[in-house]
Amino acid sequence: MVDVSAVLADAEDRVIDEAVAALAAGDQPDQHWHSPEERRRDVRQLFRLVLRCVREGSAESIVAPSGRIAAHCFAAGTDLAQVQDEFNVLAEALWRHVGGSLAGEQRVQALGLVNGIVGTGKDALARTYVALASRTRTRPGEQAALHEEDSGPAAAADSAGPDGPAESDAVVRTVMVGQVGIITLEDKDKRNAIGARMAHGIVTALGSLRAQNARVIVLRAAPGMKVWSAGHDIDELPRGRRDPLGYDDPLEELLRAVRAFPAPVVAMVHGTVWGGALDLVLSCDLVVADETAAFAITPANLGMPYNITGLLHFLGRLPINVIKEMFFTAAPVDARMAREWRIVNHLVPWDRLESFTLELAATMATKSPLAIAVTKEQLNVLSDYQPVAAQVYERVQGLRRQAYDSSDYLEGLSAFAEKRPPIFRGA
Repeated sequence: MVDVSAVLADAEDRVIDEAVAALAAGDQPDQHWHSPEERRRDVRQLFRLVLRCVREGSAESIVAPSGRIAAHCFAAGTDLAQVQDEFNVLAEALWRHVGGSLAGEQRVQALGLVNGIVGTGKDALARTYVALASRTRTRPGEQAALHEEDSGPAAAADSAGPDGPAESDAVVRTVMVGQVGIITLEDKDKRNAIGARMAHGIVTALGSLRAQNARVIVLRAAPGMKVWSAGHDIDELPRGRRDPLGYDDPLEELLRAVRAFPAPVVAMVHGTVWGGALDLVLSCDLVVADETAAFAITPANLGMPYNITGLLHFLGRLPINVIKEMFFTAAPVDARMAREWRIVNHLVPWDRLESFTLELAATMATKSPLAIAVTKEQLNVLSDYQPVAAQVYERVQGLRRQAYDSSDYLEGLSAFAEKRPPIFRGA
């Protein structure tokens, strides 16, 4: 790749001019840079990092400097999306010059190398930035603004300000990274089972992030958890003679809050998703997962009759034969099959899950929030519009009552609590 490095070295000033001009053209009123000279200096520094990697034929040398760039920009109060813009516009300028100077296989190899180097740098940038945001209680550039916030019921009732100390037993935490709100589920003792506390914590977090004008939400499990969520908290289900999935159930309230949130909600999935948690994932607008992900909808294991609203969520996303197989077997669907069945928008390697999701979120955060909000609402209305005659609805509800009043439902709950296979008798 000696010719490629020579081409880039010769075009250094032209590439930097193009990148700086593109950055200036894309500036938003609320963005801030120290000065045009410092911006040019930063772009030139990044260009020379890429050039060094091209000469070495490897992206390794860009990792540590990208981490340092992220740390510097975080401390200076620069949003992650703004920092990534430098990488993006520089890459476009590089591609134009490489593509115009080389031909054939050499051009293909050169573009692949440049793309790999820039992509590795952006991954390192995002990982470092998010790690800093997750560990600190201060906003970039301020003393106490980018905070982790206890969004559980205790926090909702507490009159202390959001910058007060978080509860050590919080099951939900939030953080803002630029215009992206990140909600992390971290009830490790219950494997993020969704009971009243977890559901109300997420709903409170959504309200808090909306007040902070978050343009995208990322919903994730805490790092290191092998289960994204164990589903509905079985301990909180009624023991017969009452609809287990009534309108006021905390999980149902959570699903409505996610679907009604006026900005994209992205489920970032590492680990397994069970039962009602799959309904939560499908109620999100997009799903990004890695190869550890698996998805199962398990009411048949409990003798629980799923509700019509929940089934509509599945019908809005999946073919009916896929829905039937998942509900009838209660078997987990692995990540590859989930991608084929369109449960997942993007399936990425585990070590790129966070950076890919945040880059996708940052991209959406640059688009018109009003246009996105109305589009989301229209799609919700269109996908939910399934008229049901009154007598049909009453008949279905009657069938559901037979199921949740049955001995099978009680057997399913008992078997789950006793960690044994249920014995269903159809009565």
